[in-house]
Amino acid sequence: MREKRWVHYPGYQEANVERDSFAEAEETYYKTERIRRYEKSLGHLVASGGTGGLGNPHFVSTENRSPKFGTRGIEGERMTLSLELKLLADIGLVGMPNAGKSTLLRALTGGRAKSEVAGYAFTTLNPVVGIVRVADNGIYEGAVSGHTVHDETWKEELEAKERAERGEYATLLTRNQTSSDIIETSATPTRAGHQFDVYETFRFTIADNPGLISRASENVGLGHAFLRSIERSLALVYVVDLSQDAPWDELAVLREELDKYQEGMSSKARIVIANKADLLGGDGDPAEVEKAKEKLRKLEEYVKTAMILPDGQVLDVVATSAKYSQNLTKVVSLMQKYVEEERRLMEEEKEYVEEEEEEEGEEDH
Repeated sequence: MREKRWVHYPGYQEANVERDSFAEAEETYYKTERIRRYEKSLGHLVASGGTGGLGNPHFVSTENRSPKFGTRGIEGERMTLSLELKLLADIGLVGMPNAGKSTLLRALTGGRAKSEVAGYAFTTLNPVVGIVRVADNGIYEGAVSGHTVHDETWKEELEAKERAERGEYATLLTRNQTSSDIIETSATPTRAGHQFDVYETFRFTIADNPGLISRASENVGLGHAFLRSIERSLALVYVVDLSQDAPWDELAVLREELDKYQEGMSSKARIVIANKADLLGGDGDPAEVEKAKEKLRKLEEYVKTAMILPDGQVLDVVATSAKYSQNLTKVVSLMQKYVEEERRLMEEEKEYVEEEEEEEGEEDH
């Protein structure tokens, strides 16, 4: 290390090594070097940049007014890293491809979350995170956005293009604008955007994850790319297509794949959203309506008997139509409750850990 770190005036190396001033300088320098290596071992430093050398004036002392040595400095470290992004979201949506997760996210955020919606599987290739903002009376921003029907993306884009060509956007207020002649007189928010800031009392994030299929835990389909993105969600929400013949079969696959990937992951589930309920019941035919109700009852019974959590908790089941924003207020209310509970538990756990560390520190002292 002496050869790598120190540089001497020509012909002075042997004399410098014998000097007490050099020994003191070397000890100080190595102490700094040990501190640098220790800090790196703590995991806070990935790779350090280069450190410039110290010229001989740095080592001037009362005993040695003209040092004949200096340091070479240290080259910067080079390192190749493979980083894995795990999105953080309070709620993670889990469902088969084309179950309506993207439509649900758009409905809950009033169209702010730009997730792709189409009538084919694996529309979502990467997780999309949206923010749900809730007022004190339970109204969420998406409910007052004026956008209550969420069709396939290409249809909405075509409709927007036609409206632009007709000139309808010329005088249309944006979502963040307010009209000067409108005064809020009730406790119910009537506009989304910045005006909703006045009413917002709670917010949480939702991740729309790529569709999960059988054997995803073995990296089939999008596999691990999807499953990694929900590891840190506080709570999970199953989204199933109620219009399918046996939506309960989807639930069995979803839970199995979650636990195969990471044991106990399914215990984070809190609710089953039976989406696409608008596709049932026909045109109001009594027989079709009763058939739809029976399917929902069967799904609820399956959840009560086969989807019980380890602590004995039973998942809530809510029938919705994300496309037409139906029954989503109840969904938001339940999600808010789950997030509040998990955040409170995390805070209590954090306080407990801090207390334990303080007690250990006092004992060491």
